[in-house]
Amino acid sequence: MRLNFDNIVQYHPGEDNSQKNWDMHYGAHPLIFKKAEQLRNRMTFAEELIWNYLKTNDWGFKFRRQHPISLYVADFYCHKLKLVIEIDGNIHEREDVKSNDIQREDDLRDFGLTVIRFKNEEIIGKLETVLSTIQKKLMQLHNPPLGPPVPVRTGVGGISILSPATVANVVCGFDILGFALNGPNDEITLQLSDEPGVHIINQDEFDLPTVAEKNVSGAALLALLEETPDVKGFTLYSKKHIKPGSGIGSSAASAAGSVVAANHLLGNRFSKEDLVRFAMFGEKVASGVKHADNIAPCIYGGVTLIRSIHPLDIVQIDAPPLHVTVVHPQIEVRTSDARQILKQQVLLKDAIKQWGNIAGLVAGFIKGDYDLIGRSLEDVIIEPIRSILIPGFDEVKKNCKEAGALGGGISGSGPSIFMLSRDAETARVVEVVMKEVYERIGVAYQTHVTTINMEGVKVVPPAPVRTGTGGPKGE
Repeated sequence: MRLNFDNIVQYHPGEDNSQKNWDMHYGAHPLIFKKAEQLRNRMTFAEELIWNYLKTNDWGFKFRRQHPISLYVADFYCHKLKLVIEIDGNIHEREDVKSNDIQREDDLRDFGLTVIRFKNEEIIGKLETVLSTIQKKLMQLHNPPLGPPVPVRTGVGGISILSPATVANVVCGFDILGFALNGPNDEITLQLSDEPGVHIINQDEFDLPTVAEKNVSGAALLALLEETPDVKGFTLYSKKHIKPGSGIGSSAASAAGSVVAANHLLGNRFSKEDLVRFAMFGEKVASGVKHADNIAPCIYGGVTLIRSIHPLDIVQIDAPPLHVTVVHPQIEVRTSDARQILKQQVLLKDAIKQWGNIAGLVAGFIKGDYDLIGRSLEDVIIEPIRSILIPGFDEVKKNCKEAGALGGGISGSGPSIFMLSRDAETARVVEVVMKEVYERIGVAYQTHVTTINMEGVKVVPPAPVRTGTGGPKGE
């Protein structure tokens, strides 16, 4: 909004205004501040909607609403990056208002500010797209391009990350719910390369493919390279601590960790949603299907809901403090095999019950209602079929709930089983119960007692890179 002053001094760059007023408000007159206060008290629905995201954003940048700048009131303003966000109602379709908008943007750009605009209907109907656009602009302004990245030599520099294990499905949310764990984590170091493609060097005992197209990290990075013509290739060093086929997101940790590392190397030019899209190419290599219920929490952290794959729509869900106990029977259940045994059709009555459980679980997370979470951890469609692949499953689940766990079930496609508890003491008791079952039936196992990881993939100081063997190797 611009105010016209006939008998009031107007402030312009270069005039002798107070430094305090000039630094953030570019000499705005007191009447502009008064108008800004009035506008804050009567924000439009679209402005309220986007403000709810901007004021608590996880991008690390502070925004101000209805912020005085010279002769204008900016709808939203990030001073650190000098970014103005304008929200336009229908009145901005008028020719006279369009002319004023052009003058306004010219004046703001004279101050070195960047202006982006959105229509009300974009905010209301395509909020995720709007937020993604804002995030990309923030990253662009925070990390301005300095020309094509300079390739580094293999074995020098790079980015090292820890990529967390994840629990997918969360019992009733097949392919749509997941959360990240505070351990175990895979270690990945990624470097830019002057050689085209993706060169993979494994530093563990799992003997995974090193042909990029057959490796989950390689497939994800190849998808990213399709959208980075200024980059030739990457060299990836992988040390896995999440056993493949364990059911706690081993493939997702590799794929997600690789693209997050690449994004850091490239100045964070891609949004988290973009990274999920790239990483799903890795999941397709592992299971034959692009799914994001492990990928999303690995990248976003916390609990995530995949509302849609086409188009991709990821929702972060608040959750109360929860302790997670995981037991991994030392058998392998391939995700592709676990999918093949599922029914292609379900009874309507079962679908209705499942929908109720999913809604109840999400509501329980958001409300912090532990009892509702426990009641909703029920699966009447997937678990009855997949549980036959996991020895001791029914006994573990029954005994753990009797020991005080809220509930739980198969982690991903299995064979790992997870249980949620209110407190660490109960989680440890649950671990003992799990051990007792597998000791008795004679199946080797590993256990993890942890919590929900709210950060996701984490950049760490570069690990020493050891020379390893690479080269083509298929499955």
